[in-house]
Amino acid sequence: MRLNSELVSTAVSKSESVLLDLSRLRKKVQDGDRCSHTTPAQRERLLRRLIEDSRSEASAHRALERILEGNDLTSINYLAKGTNVARAVCRIHLNNSAGATVGFGTGFLVAPGVLMTNHHVIGSLDDARYATAEFDYELDVQGKDKPIATFEILAEPPPIFLEALDFCLVRVSSKSVDGSRSLSDFGWLPLNPEPGKSAVGEYLTIIQHPGGERKQICVRENKLLRYDPGGDTLWYQTDTVAGSSGSPAFNDSWQVVALHHSGIPKTDSKGRWLTKKGAVWEPSMDESQVAWIANEGIRISRVMSYLASNLAGNSIAQAVLARSAPSTLINDEFRTVQGSGFVDGELRVTVPLQLAVRIGDPARRNGATSSPCESPLVSVPLDSSGIERVHVDQTNYDERTGYVPNFLGPGKLLVPLPTVRDLALKRQVLSFTYKNKRDTQLRYWNYSILMHKTRRLAIYSAVNVDANERPQHAGRDGDRWYLDPRIGKEHQIGAEFYGEQSTFEVDRSKNPFDRGHLTRRLDAQWGSNQTAAKRSGDDSFHWTNCSPQHWQLNQGSKLWMGLEEYVIGTFAKETGRACVINGPLFDAPLSRPGPGGRAVLNPDGSTHPDPKFGEIAIPKFFFKVVACVGDSGRLRAGAFVVSQEDMLRTIDRLKGMPPLREERLSPAEARLLQIGFADLEKLSGLNFGPLNDTEVAMDEASRLLVPRAIESWEDIRI
Repeated sequence: MRLNSELVSTAVSKSESVLLDLSRLRKKVQDGDRCSHTTPAQRERLLRRLIEDSRSEASAHRALERILEGNDLTSINYLAKGTNVARAVCRIHLNNSAGATVGFGTGFLVAPGVLMTNHHVIGSLDDARYATAEFDYELDVQGKDKPIATFEILAEPPPIFLEALDFCLVRVSSKSVDGSRSLSDFGWLPLNPEPGKSAVGEYLTIIQHPGGERKQICVRENKLLRYDPGGDTLWYQTDTVAGSSGSPAFNDSWQVVALHHSGIPKTDSKGRWLTKKGAVWEPSMDESQVAWIANEGIRISRVMSYLASNLAGNSIAQAVLARSAPSTLINDEFRTVQGSGFVDGELRVTVPLQLAVRIGDPARRNGATSSPCESPLVSVPLDSSGIERVHVDQTNYDERTGYVPNFLGPGKLLVPLPTVRDLALKRQVLSFTYKNKRDTQLRYWNYSILMHKTRRLAIYSAVNVDANERPQHAGRDGDRWYLDPRIGKEHQIGAEFYGEQSTFEVDRSKNPFDRGHLTRRLDAQWGSNQTAAKRSGDDSFHWTNCSPQHWQLNQGSKLWMGLEEYVIGTFAKETGRACVINGPLFDAPLSRPGPGGRAVLNPDGSTHPDPKFGEIAIPKFFFKVVACVGDSGRLRAGAFVVSQEDMLRTIDRLKGMPPLREERLSPAEARLLQIGFADLEKLSGLNFGPLNDTEVAMDEASRLLVPRAIESWEDIRI
C-alpha cells in the first residue's frame, strides 16, 4: 500500500477521537451477551445466513443462540470454506513504467475478469497499466511456496475509480503472463448488495497480503466495533498492515461485508504516529511497525448501491451487478462441468452449484411477528454465474389458467384483459388451435399473452401478481427460453435472433438487444408452495413473452423494472396483489422536444415505422399498466411508457431510425413517462375498459392530460 498525504492526514485527524471511541466500543462489545446491541433485523439476517449455511432450521437456531451468547464455537467446515474463498484474493504488484516495484496492495475477484481494490492502491490508468495481479503467492499445507500465477491488470476498458468510497474495479487478463493458468481457476466473490450483513460484536475475517508478503489471514480478535446504517464505513478490530489495503473483510458466512481501506494509527499528544514499541514512527520506517489501533472498511452495500445508481451502463459495473448474490463463492470447485451442448442455438452448461432459498412467511412480511424460521428451504439449481436452471413442462398447456380478471376482486374491482380497438391491429391478432379448441389467448401459469401475427411479438402480456406468495429470492435470470408449441415457430422470435448474443460479453455491437421479459419472472413467480412458485416463474421463459430490449434499458432502468414493486409496497401493502399489463407500442410516433429540451412522447403524432435490426422491427417504446386495490377499497391504476429511442439511435446497423435534429446533450437513456389511459389507448390500439374510470377518481391536479416524466418514485400518481 502507498499511503498518500490525504490518507495520512485523515488517519491523524481521526486517531485521537477514534481512540476514545474505541475504548468505549471495546467495553461495549465484549465476549458475552451480544443481544443488547444486536437489533431484531440484524438477528433475522444472521439467522437467514445460518439457515442458508446449515440448511437446517434447528441447527441455525442453536448456532444463533451460541453467537448471541458470545460462544465462538463454529462448524469445522468454516476452515474449508475459508480456504476456498481465499483463492480469489491476490497480491497487487505495483510497478512504474520502467518495471521497478513501487508498492504492493491486495485485491480480490468479484466477477469473471473483474478485480476490486482500493482507489489509493490503483487510482489511475498508469497504475493499472503497469500493475500485475499475483495469485497463489502463499504457502501450501507442507509449508512450501506455491507456484505464483501472474496476470496483467488492464487499462482498457477504463477502470472504475471512486475516491469518495476508495474503491477501484479493474479488468484482468484471462490468461497468466506465461500462458499456463486461466483466471477462471481462481473463481470470484459475489458481492451481496444487502445492507447489514454483519452485526456489532460479530467476528470478521480478513484475507490479505500484509506488507506485500505471502497471503495471510486474521481469523480472530477482530470484532465488528461500529456499524452505522447510514454511513459508508465499518470499524473493526483486526490486525492489518501496509499492503492489506484492498483486502476483503468477511462475516462468519464468508460474505464480503467491507473493502478494507485504512488503519487508524496510535498517536502521541502532538499527533505523531507511534510504533508498537511506543517510539515516534518515521516515514523511513516500514509501516508494519505502526501501532494500528483500529481499522476501517468501506461497506460493500454502499459500493453496490453506487454502481447500480450511477454506472449501470458501464460494462465493468454490469459484470459485478450481474453476479451480485447472497452466495459466498463461485470458483472452479463448484464449476465442474456436468454436461454441455447447444440447444435452440444456445450453449447450455450445467454445474452442481445450489443456492439455499428460504420462502418467507407472508404474515411476517406484512408486519406480523411470526418466527422467521417457520418457512421451508428450497434448493435452487444455479450455473456458474448464479443463473437459475429453468424447466417448463410442455405437455400440459391445457392446465394453465392464465390471467384471472377478478384477481383483485369482483364488480368494480375487475381488471379484464384489454380488448383490441384498432381495426388494423385486430386483423393482426394471432389465432391458433390447440387440442381442437380455437383461441387467441395464450394462457400460462399466472399470466396470458395476445400475439401479433406478423411482428411475432406479444401485443400484450398480462399477469396477476401476489407478492405475499413469492419466494424470497424470486426473479433470478434463467438459463433457457422455450418456443410455445401451440403456435408455429414462424410466429415467434426465438434463439435465431438472439443467438449471437452472449449474456456476459462486454462488446454488444454484434447484437445489442437482450431477451427482455414483458411479464417479469418476479411477477409470475408466486404460488401456494415452492414448487408452484418455481413452475410459474419458469413459465415466463417463453419466447412469446420476450421482446427485444436494448441491453442498457434491460439492465439499467431501475424505475421501469421496479414499478409494480413500488405500487404494491405503497398502495397495496395489505393484499400484496396487483394486475400488471405490459407490451410494446408498435410504430409509435417519434418523440418531440419537451420542457428543458428533453424529448417527450407525442401521443397525437403520426405513426412512425419501428426501425429494423436485420429483418426484425424493434419497438421504440414499451408500456406498462399497474392496477391494485388501495386502502380505500377502490381500484387504483396507472399507465406508464418507457422509451429506448435514444439507445436505438446509437446502433449503426439499425435501419429506419432518423438521427436527432440537434446534438444530444446527455448519454443515451431510458426515459420513463406516466401517461393517461386515453393516450395509451391511442398509442397501443387497445381498450383498457374500467381502468379509464380510475383517472376520474383522481383530483384535478393529479389527472394526467399529457405525458409526464417520472424522475423518482414520488412522481408516480395512481
